[in-house]
Amino acid sequence: MRSYEKEGSKAIELGKRGRRTGEQRTLFRDQEVELCKALIDKTPDQIRLPFALWTRDAVKLLIRRCFGIEMPIRTVGEYLKQWGLTPQKPVKRAYEQSSQAVQK
Repeated sequence: MRSYEKEGSKAIELGKRGRRTGEQRTLFRDQEVELCKALIDKTPDQIRLPFALWTRDAVKLLIRRCFGIEMPIRTVGEYLKQWGLTPQKPVKRAYEQSSQAVQK
């Protein structure tokens, strides 16, 4: 009330609420870049992880192995979503199919 009396309506303008972007994150930016590069360039078996494809569990294990950080599975999913790495369904297509026979 005192602020309003001194400065008027300018004193009670609303600011942004909540956390600032990037605040209270588990991984540092350079760790994120390193991890994202590993996910794109390599498969889990190349890094000697017991997985065939990248899953949240595989990424969680990689984070623990590389950085010594124990992270909840949901947080791993949030990081993947933020990096644009979303779950993909495999294409249902026979690799040995004859394209000419399919067209007929």
